[in-house]
Amino acid sequence: MNTILISGNDTNIGKTWICRALTRYLVSHNQSVQVVKVVETGVTPNQKCDAETAIENSCHLSKTKCQAFTLYSFIEPLAPVTAAHKAGCKLRLESILYKIKSLPETNWRILETAGGLAVPLDETGLDAVDLALNLPVDYLLLVVQNRLGAIHQARVLAAYAPHSKITTGIWFNDTIPVDKNVTHSNYSELAKLSIPLWGHQLYQSQELRFFDSFSIAHRFKNHCPV
Repeated sequence: MNTILISGNDTNIGKTWICRALTRYLVSHNQSVQVVKVVETGVTPNQKCDAETAIENSCHLSKTKCQAFTLYSFIEPLAPVTAAHKAGCKLRLESILYKIKSLPETNWRILETAGGLAVPLDETGLDAVDLALNLPVDYLLLVVQNRLGAIHQARVLAAYAPHSKITTGIWFNDTIPVDKNVTHSNYSELAKLSIPLWGHQLYQSQELRFFDSFSIAHRFKNHCPV
């Protein structure tokens, strides 16, 4: 089984959108995929959760190959530990790990965290990095909103990520239309800094747009990197 952990530099930057595109790509290559939202906040009982949203565009390809799980869900739109407190719950990394390890096997497990990479997922301050280091995570995919300022965000993420222990890369996401000069500048500066740029999701595009640096692409034949 292969495991991808998706996090990023902030909340509402398109992590689920990347999950959705990646799920569709893997299922289209006859892979079974399990999308797991570790903690979700700001969700009402009648609202579709992020994990379900991530697989909804792939189920028609193969209903047996897509699974969605949400480990913890809280109504309050707050940081995970705070939202858990409001619901009378305490988040502990040990419990999160147990829930993940109890899930059924699949070809690919995609874990999506809440908020940014350093947001605590545990009462003691442990975060997505600690989660990744305590699991057999194969790829750490870090989503950054493509805009002026993305270079700084990518550098901070890359410095904080355990890239020496887990294969790590940046994925740009256009949440709004972006000037091409800004995009080219972001590409160029990350290349100079030797920060791997795995892909770039264009504004409102549902297709996975990856680069040759994204090693997963080389595992399947007839892929079409940009």
